[in-house]
Amino acid sequence: MLDSLQADMSRQGVNTTQKGCCSACDKPIVGQVITALGKTWHPEHFVCTHCNQELGTRNFFERDGRPYCEPDYHNLFSPRCAYCNGPILDKCVTALEKTWHTEHFFCAQCGKQFGEEGFHEKDGRPYCRDDYFDMFAPKCGGCNRPIMENYVSALSTQWHADCFVCRDCRKPVKGKTFYAMEGKPVCPKCVGVDEEEED
Repeated sequence: MLDSLQADMSRQGVNTTQKGCCSACDKPIVGQVITALGKTWHPEHFVCTHCNQELGTRNFFERDGRPYCEPDYHNLFSPRCAYCNGPILDKCVTALEKTWHTEHFFCAQCGKQFGEEGFHEKDGRPYCRDDYFDMFAPKCGGCNRPIMENYVSALSTQWHADCFVCRDCRKPVKGKTFYAMEGKPVCPKCVGVDEEEED
């Protein structure tokens, strides 16, 4: 029957030459053919592996020799953003053993995106330098601001070197001798002790 149909079509000038067998149904392809992934397909059989929509001439992606439409491929196989959980289709940031959309990698406290100064991490969350030190750095016993660099450790707390001054005269506490009053350093002179008497 197929032979007589092909003969009738040939007489009418319609080319009925077989263009291969469809990779999906194993039947001969006559007419339109899609060649993809090194195989031939009836147009209606070249479909997304996940959603079964016809791919036709649309963009598609291949994974393990199988075709996927663009949305399904990204939803199934693209890395996910640690902030929004959406697929990452373009540039990404890899940090803290996670991937992020570049616009979603920002300070967990203030929301500012990180620039050249980078970020600091606490409990798996990224912070800008200012927020990290404001929230987690030890505070100075004199000014109560975060200590970010060198410090003096005395009176069971830490101090900026410029803040470790006599409570009364506000002059830097020099040498190793000072007195503690109300948790603050006081120089021998302000206590009324002659420094030479101590030796």
